[in-house]
Amino acid sequence: MDAALSRLPLELVLLVAEHVALDQVHVWTSWVATLCLVCKRFRRVVTPILYAAIAVTNSNFDLLITTSCLPDTPMRHTTSLILTSVNHWTNHEALLALPLTLALANLSAFTGSTRLLAILLQAGHTLNLLSAYLTDVTPASDPFNIAAVQPVVQTLSRLHVIYDIYDEEPSIQPDLSSSQVEYLVIDLFSEASSLEDEAIDLSPITPLATASPRLRRVLFRARCVREPDAQRVAQAVVEWAQGRRDQRIYVDDTYVPIGDGLQTEWKWKDLDEQDALDGSSLWFRGRQAWYPFAPSTN
Repeated sequence: MDAALSRLPLELVLLVAEHVALDQVHVWTSWVATLCLVCKRFRRVVTPILYAAIAVTNSNFDLLITTSCLPDTPMRHTTSLILTSVNHWTNHEALLALPLTLALANLSAFTGSTRLLAILLQAGHTLNLLSAYLTDVTPASDPFNIAAVQPVVQTLSRLHVIYDIYDEEPSIQPDLSSSQVEYLVIDLFSEASSLEDEAIDLSPITPLATASPRLRRVLFRARCVREPDAQRVAQAVVEWAQGRRDQRIYVDDTYVPIGDGLQTEWKWKDLDEQDALDGSSLWFRGRQAWYPFAPSTN
């Protein structure tokens, strides 16, 4: 331990370690992990931070399964599971998901496809989730998987979904008519190089937006290739909110690039993971699309 730190009270040193770990855990994860080797007290402080959010990939899946089987697994500290970098699970991996779900007793947030959430649920362990980000596009979701995750969706407080505004297939959506969802985020997305002068039709997704009887806030975010198109989508949301005169509707019209500019490489995995790591702050972004009186300029 550094000589200057060694002269400080242990409680203060632990607070410094905790602050540094929280600040660097998603930037320099391997270095934060080495703090666990300093001493037992450091390990007790840093381990919950290190394992609070776990991003599962095809390459670390086996290691996480092994970790989940430890008698005193550190994954008991995990509150957020991120599966944006997992393309698919084989049947063998699906069977192995059981010890993973058993280890995640304190899991409250899920980010990944409806299929992967369905596999976790079918593994036989109840997940007490408070929030979920379903990263597959709503019209492309499998009806079987939507049905499989519906019981969890019913009990969520916060839900985040994606909708392709120009998909011609019938929209397959979770049923929120009797859900506990209070905060909803809907990403209106299109990978088209340009929306040109096409009309922005929100009617297929707007029933979902206000379906929950406990809804407090729904946030729309435009995710388009071009900034002018993103602005047009955001404006369509504003006009719809004004027509409904609904104070619960918010819009985040911040332009976020979704590709490399050539439409050859997309940033979805990185953007989805960042949304998951942003945690609770995500749900309170944006501006109110309609309010009953003009905001004061004083």
